[in-house]
Amino acid sequence: MCNKDNIITSVDFLHPWPVSDATDNWGNTTLMVGRLAPGATREAAQSELQSIIAGLEEADPNRWGLGARTSGLQERIARPFRSAMYLLAAAAGLVMLIVCVNLSNMLLARGPRRRREMAVRRTLGATRERLVRQLLLESLTVAMGGALVGAGLAHAATRFVSSRSGLEIPMLSSISIDGTALGFTVLVALAAGIAVGITPALQVSEGGEAEALGGSTRGGGGSRSATRLRELLVVSEVAMACVLLVFGGLVVRSFREVMDVELGFEPSNLIAWQLASSRDFDTLPAINAYLDEMVTAVGAVPGVESVGLVDALPLGTNRTWRNQVVDKVYEEGEGDLYFPHVVDHRYLGTMGVPLLEGRTFTADDTEDAPPVIVVNEEAARILFDGDAIGRRIRMWFGEPEVIGVVGNVKHRALEFGADPEVYFPLSQVWAFQTVDMVVRTSLPPESVTGAVGAAVRTVEAQMPTEDHRTLEAVVERSVSPRRFTLQLLVAFALSALLLASVGIYGVLSYSVMERVPEIGIRMALGEPAEDVLRSVVGRTMVLATAGVVIGMTVSLVGARLISSLLYGVGPTDPVTLAATTGVLLLVALLSGLLPALRASRIDAARALRSAA
Repeated sequence: MCNKDNIITSVDFLHPWPVSDATDNWGNTTLMVGRLAPGATREAAQSELQSIIAGLEEADPNRWGLGARTSGLQERIARPFRSAMYLLAAAAGLVMLIVCVNLSNMLLARGPRRRREMAVRRTLGATRERLVRQLLLESLTVAMGGALVGAGLAHAATRFVSSRSGLEIPMLSSISIDGTALGFTVLVALAAGIAVGITPALQVSEGGEAEALGGSTRGGGGSRSATRLRELLVVSEVAMACVLLVFGGLVVRSFREVMDVELGFEPSNLIAWQLASSRDFDTLPAINAYLDEMVTAVGAVPGVESVGLVDALPLGTNRTWRNQVVDKVYEEGEGDLYFPHVVDHRYLGTMGVPLLEGRTFTADDTEDAPPVIVVNEEAARILFDGDAIGRRIRMWFGEPEVIGVVGNVKHRALEFGADPEVYFPLSQVWAFQTVDMVVRTSLPPESVTGAVGAAVRTVEAQMPTEDHRTLEAVVERSVSPRRFTLQLLVAFALSALLLASVGIYGVLSYSVMERVPEIGIRMALGEPAEDVLRSVVGRTMVLATAGVVIGMTVSLVGARLISSLLYGVGPTDPVTLAATTGVLLLVALLSGLLPALRASRIDAARALRSAA
């Protein structure tokens, strides 16, 4: 239905589930939701459910024979996304650590210049505790200011993401910045402020006022230990940025591999509608006559090349059946598992699924004709040992014969390998309640949707036709969780790279400022500017290389933990590792080049006068 803004929205109508002989034809997969009694466990519920099923099977062996499996609802919803969420949380934590390192470097760099201020205040009677509180308050103010701006940006980003309809992520539309999230943000900001401010604050020591007041403010605090601490922080920044870049690079490479997989069908210029008739059909010929009338009406629309019907589109809902192949030996109660698809004789051709052997369904494969099936290449290999044509499987309606073998189709997900699939003719098997109609057009999809909807309504006026989608959108939606993870992880990695470059630049700039007298003396003694340039750049590359080595070591260990998120790419992918190394070293070189150029252009005489 459409709201006042002409935006199509979904409306749910709930009605009781009709348990009857008629619903036996609706398939064999039913999801039930129940709430456990206080003190009950899922294991106990599973055991009780098995007892109930055993009793039903004993009372009516012809009707039962199915099983049931319990799982937590939250676990069922969250399981596919748990690894990605852990990865994104770790990435956010690393970016937060890099921010803390940058703030620490900033406060440490300001420390020596503030020694004179602290000495004056101590001389005037300020206690050490009061000065420490001041320094901590300054760092907390910076942290809380950043948290305030970040919370505003997060609120805007959350609203944008939650409104995206192309993301296949459960409960995404209901996420928001609530009190818990804000409270957590405040606590993290407070912790970060204390963490980055505690070291400069503790440097406020008893005594030494005379030395601080009598010495120069330039370079007064530039001790080797302070310099080494700042450089160590830079190395840690580079290492953390390296980890994020490696993870981001692996996910990017994996996503490209996923998008390059062979779908098994041609999604371009394919549109799908779900047909859910309000009519009651008593016989299989009656519903087939109705569907044939629908396909004929849609096929007459200008621009429509072909029309097909299927009980479930690829990359959507799937179910499994287990049956036995005739003339194949099984243990008692065993059978071969496969994915069934009920289609009409036009579907495989409309989808562009290639025929590899035999034939596909025709209009002559009716209820009165011998039962037949078509299998995919994987089913031919697994169920029939590569020799499928003419073989049969045992079903409740007979023993259909394999008449053709078609190519493998990505029905579950792009990341999964080929599955055994068996296609049943819709004209012989009534195992559905609704069907999806796929339409291949020679025109842009948006130019024929209105006409197709009108054609559908000539057959059934009350049939809803606004909710249609292209197969390309179906494919895009199936990879949306992976794309979402990719986008966030790349954003974190780029943020880490930017922060690391800022950190390198800041430390080197301050280091050059501290060493102005030293560099002036060296240049006055005849050291060429090129040597000064090489010295500063060389120090930059030493720090960056150390960070890269540490980061790569951590990445090689950590990347194995995200192997479940990767497809077609190993955790030690050499392209990703080489690219990350090159990017980090290049960014480090550019970050250190400006301070190095500034150092090489120092006027020796002016530097010596400033040091006097």
